[in-house]
Amino acid sequence: MKRLIVWIVLLAAAVAAAIYFLPGAGAAMIEFAGWRIETTAVGLVLIVLAMLIGLQLIWRLIAGLVHLPARFGRRSAEQRRRAADEKLLRAWAERQRRQTELAQRYALAGVEDGSLPPMHFQVAIDALLDGLDPSRQGAAPRGRAETREEIGDLFETVGRRFPKFAEFLRLHIVQRLIALNEIEWAQAMVEPLVDTHPRDEAILLIRAQLLEMAGEYDALARLLPTLRRIKDKRLTADELLRIERVVLLGRIEAASRARDLDGLSRLWAEAGRNVVDSPAVTIAYAEALARGGAETAAARVLEKRLGRALEAQTLHAWAELRHEDPAEARKRLLKLVPDDWSEPANAPDVGRARERAAFAYAMARLALAESDPTSAQLWVGRLGPLDQELRYLAVAARVHARLRDSSEAALLYERALARAGLETAAAPQPVKPAATDDGR
Repeated sequence: MKRLIVWIVLLAAAVAAAIYFLPGAGAAMIEFAGWRIETTAVGLVLIVLAMLIGLQLIWRLIAGLVHLPARFGRRSAEQRRRAADEKLLRAWAERQRRQTELAQRYALAGVEDGSLPPMHFQVAIDALLDGLDPSRQGAAPRGRAETREEIGDLFETVGRRFPKFAEFLRLHIVQRLIALNEIEWAQAMVEPLVDTHPRDEAILLIRAQLLEMAGEYDALARLLPTLRRIKDKRLTADELLRIERVVLLGRIEAASRARDLDGLSRLWAEAGRNVVDSPAVTIAYAEALARGGAETAAARVLEKRLGRALEAQTLHAWAELRHEDPAEARKRLLKLVPDDWSEPANAPDVGRARERAAFAYAMARLALAESDPTSAQLWVGRLGPLDQELRYLAVAARVHARLRDSSEAALLYERALARAGLETAAAPQPVKPAATDDGR
């Protein structure tokens, strides 16, 4: 159409020029196949131009006829692509409706004709993973092994046909598996990325997350030097400190299970001061020592912590240790608390209520260990609301059992069971305490 307009403009310009420049031009005669045409020079120019335009139109018509099959083919391909894209959108919608089987079928139906073929595979894989998500009620359940094999086949196809997209899809699958708590499977998927991109910070952070979730603390410890060099904004100093503490806690637990007291001591000595400066880490180390039979050393560790910071959770952990000499333990504890906490009657309920209650709990347990339930009862009266801690209900119940107050002990045991989220059971009958009772 544009060319036709150009030719018409040129024709008009030529006619105007001929009329202007050739007002007295001679005549022209053309004979062809018995036909004779007589005209002026201007007419001849017009005839030539008209023939050129006609030839151009004929050429365009012939070219259009020759390329007509290709045009129909392109139109058919566009229709197929449009239909495939609509199937992809339908697959996404079926995923939202938790129809995983339909979603997978629609996603793979148009993969050969779609304008974004890799996305068809991604939606199909997501639909398969939806079947493993217990929170998506209505999703068709599948066997884990069957799902893993099918996803592996689809991913292999993507890797073969769309290698650049395959790495993105691998990361996407890893994130989905982490959300589904499929840690071992996620680790198997992320390891090839670690091998091909050993310095990629995002991949290293994902690997660290998986090692933590899998409880592979030795491997996470070997990764720590690399993590310290990462400049990613997500890995703040606080987050790195948290990871270091997780590693230490995991190693402490492993050494505790192995009853390796020497290993525990080495871990504690080698850890950085900022890492061990945490009540949770200190308590975990002390409990590990106690499980290994070194309860005196565990008490000293907790007392050292209490000397720096009088915390309720540390007091709880100290109180629940087995103290060979309760009287001596009481003396050490009294040196760590303010003077006005030393007697129940002199401990008003003002300020630091949690710490005061934790101290009273420790004193009540020490009194029970010394077979002095009357004194223990006085300290129980300083615990405040017993329901705030399950351990407070338990020690109060034991005190009343020792005082042969069966009804109150039974009531406290029932409250303790309810606090623990258990069904109410028959409360144990109080028995005469043994002379060697240690208050535990």
